[in-house]
Amino acid sequence: MNFRTIIHPKTYSFNIDYPSRILFLGSCFSDNISKKLIDGGFSVTANPFGVLYNPISIKNALNILLKQKLFSENDLVENHGLYHSFSHHGSFSKTDPTETLKLINHSIINNSNLLQTTNLAFITFGTAYVYQYLETQEIISNCHKIPAKKFKHFALTVDDIVQEYNSLLKKLITINPELQIIFTVSPVRHWKDGAHENQLSKATLHLAIAQLQTQFDFVHYYPSYELIMDDLRDYRFYSEDMIHISPQAVDYIYNHFQKSFYSDETKDVEKQILKLKQALNHRPFNPNTKEHIAFVKNTKKKIELLKEKYPEIIL
Repeated sequence: MNFRTIIHPKTYSFNIDYPSRILFLGSCFSDNISKKLIDGGFSVTANPFGVLYNPISIKNALNILLKQKLFSENDLVENHGLYHSFSHHGSFSKTDPTETLKLINHSIINNSNLLQTTNLAFITFGTAYVYQYLETQEIISNCHKIPAKKFKHFALTVDDIVQEYNSLLKKLITINPELQIIFTVSPVRHWKDGAHENQLSKATLHLAIAQLQTQFDFVHYYPSYELIMDDLRDYRFYSEDMIHISPQAVDYIYNHFQKSFYSDETKDVEKQILKLKQALNHRPFNPNTKEHIAFVKNTKKKIELLKEKYPEIIL
């Protein structure tokens, strides 16, 4: 007997290969899987605003890139000595507002043409719950530990999400007709909202994505949520907090991801790259021996030959 409900990889109408230019936006799936692709030498941009959780914040981030909107000090808020942007993760926050703006605007400028050149965009929704800053009425990406009384906390509806993304997706496909968008739902539970509330939130995200799929033929769904909740379905695959997933679970999802999107040739090239990177990262007891110097030289030559054949590889 098979004591698991296995979710077998499905094939898509497109593949990921080394000429692909890939964007990841959103929560844990975006962070975890993008790191795997970067390690494998793919051309990847991951979370240029930092980790984002709700659909509106992700939509706002995409619009900022489309408009190439640069931030000023008026766009920042100070709390406990740090200057924050409500559109960005706390990793952008610094004690000097100039430094905060430098990080934010550098990322926007570097990624200003991203949506015109990206082939594949993976967007991961984490929660349908949002925080609205009462002073400006904007839905924010991160509260930055500002007191809860300054925010309104509520759940988006399916219609809210579909309406927001309907206009955005039309805009994206107009400027980039080759774009394919793959939505995922994060398996990480937002436990602070409550157990039942988390279930409703995840259901809202699933229903919204399903509606968008019926409206746009370039919109797809990848089952990262189901791989954890239905396929693995065991606390062995969670980290110590019993909320986030373990490295073993990330590896399992990535193996499924490879089977869904990679050709046999792409898998083979990725294996070669990882093997060559491992060889270069090896630290011998004595790096000055003739054998090790020859080993390093030979490894670098293999990398050069691989890049000649696949010039899009990022190493």
